[in-house]
Amino acid sequence: MRDPDLTAAQLTAWLTRAVGLREVSVSAIEIPTSTGFSNETILFDATWSGGSDGSDGSGAPILHRLVARIAPQDYTVFLEANFESQFRVMQALSEHSDVPVPRMLWFEDDPSWFGSPFWIMARVDGQVPSDSPPYALEGWLFDTSPAQQSELWWNGIEAMAAVHRVNWRALGLEFLDDPGRGKRGVEQQLRYYEEALAWAEAAEDGRAHPGARAALIWLWEHRPESPPDEVTIVWGDARLGNQMFRDGHVVAVLDWEMVTLGDPRIDLGWWLFCDDVLSTGTGGSRLPGFPSADATVARWESLTGRAAGDLHWFLVFAGLRFTVVMLRLSTLLTAMGFSPEPFGYDNPVSNALDRLVPE
Repeated sequence: MRDPDLTAAQLTAWLTRAVGLREVSVSAIEIPTSTGFSNETILFDATWSGGSDGSDGSGAPILHRLVARIAPQDYTVFLEANFESQFRVMQALSEHSDVPVPRMLWFEDDPSWFGSPFWIMARVDGQVPSDSPPYALEGWLFDTSPAQQSELWWNGIEAMAAVHRVNWRALGLEFLDDPGRGKRGVEQQLRYYEEALAWAEAAEDGRAHPGARAALIWLWEHRPESPPDEVTIVWGDARLGNQMFRDGHVVAVLDWEMVTLGDPRIDLGWWLFCDDVLSTGTGGSRLPGFPSADATVARWESLTGRAAGDLHWFLVFAGLRFTVVMLRLSTLLTAMGFSPEPFGYDNPVSNALDRLVPE
């Protein structure tokens, strides 16, 4: 945990020296303990003087509610760091698309300030469906009416589909391509998670993950046609828990650590798989207002103009991806002393994957 007073002083110094703002004051430091493992998050308020962004025209400083996200240092969830890529994608979407993304303000690649590169973005107010405890078991979403749950689900799907409609070439996002791992579509991502699985297993003394290995073989043998010239931005971690809502509408699409170029059905499969694991996989049931998988697929197809064929393959792929993440998290949490028993080889995610892979 960072010291709030020291953090405020560091942010004040950076905003003054690196950005060039005057009369900076930083306050209301909050360091959430449940914001994920792939970045460190700091919430804070700041005021400064001068410029159209710093005063209300009369010279009185304006309060800015901001978020700093710091790249991980010792404990990394993903095979490759793409921290700056996240910032560039979010900045492009915020400025040039209808995807609701927070306004991205500054990126700093000098690690001397906080130990790692970081960025600062505008803070958005709203509610995020909880992962812990799962939203299907309790919380504000659980307590809403079925009609409100349905509205939220559909608005979430529309926000995800908006990502898939973005002209990524016009936004200059070609840097997301990964030709060293094969063709765009599914091949690059499948190769990435094959390598990520081996990396995660190596941290467990090379112990193979039987379920993930069986899924990987099946996925390679049955990979669907995915034309490289029909790729879109793939959000990567496409789920309700990474969307912020206000009055039932999506006001922010968050967490772009897994962003890439690829087949948009990757996001659709991940969305459906994650909802199932966070509901039936946790001993509960899907919220009564949530539409069926078939209705969801039909709406996504109408919003994107794309067919969702071979969906089972993308559900299995979602299971593999999530299983790799869980294996890595188990290693990290055990090393950090948070989890007395490793769970990477036996958990609701890997069990769901086992059920999906055909015999």
